[in-house]
Amino acid sequence: IRGGIADTDPLLHLHKMSTTAGLGTQEYVAINVTSVVAALFGVASMLAMINPILLVIPLVGGVLSIVSLTQIRHSNGTQTGKGLALIGLLLCGGITVGIGCAKIVELVHRAQDKRSIAALCEQFGSLVAQRKYDEAYNLFDADFQERFKPDQFKNRLASIQEAKLAPPIDQITWNGLIQFQTDEGGSDTAETVMKL
Repeated sequence: IRGGIADTDPLLHLHKMSTTAGLGTQEYVAINVTSVVAALFGVASMLAMINPILLVIPLVGGVLSIVSLTQIRHSNGTQTGKGLALIGLLLCGGITVGIGCAKIVELVHRAQDKRSIAALCEQFGSLVAQRKYDEAYNLFDADFQERFKPDQFKNRLASIQEAKLAPPIDQITWNGLIQFQTDEGGSDTAETVMKL
């Protein structure tokens, strides 16, 4: 139509586009930014193994992973990144569970160590009260035995037990307080106080 509406409106000459253009095609689908950040937080979650305070990293990463999966699901196929979100979620969850299990195992071992220390203190007290100094000396490790020779140990305990100003030691117990430390070699040591 010359001289009509078709000549005056340039948009009428354009091809009609589908309202779902780009959906379902493999040409370009945007990667969900939140899923990328979630995957980065998943990798950064390993820092939580250094200090329990850093457990906030896997917690944030887990939340970001769930948010990104929700965003991708509701994007009608315009966003991708589900794999990155799942990697972030697995890393954050796995590291958090691993740290939690390690702490539980440590608490169980510490409880066993505390029972052993209490029993050792009572055994030492019983041997001292019975004046079995040789057996009491053998309860100590090689480091202690290098610093104190058997004669020094026996003489010191005998002088305490036979002192005129104080009654002899009849019982030694653990005070219930303990501080664990790890030395340079990776060995755990415990520092505590015995009550006489």
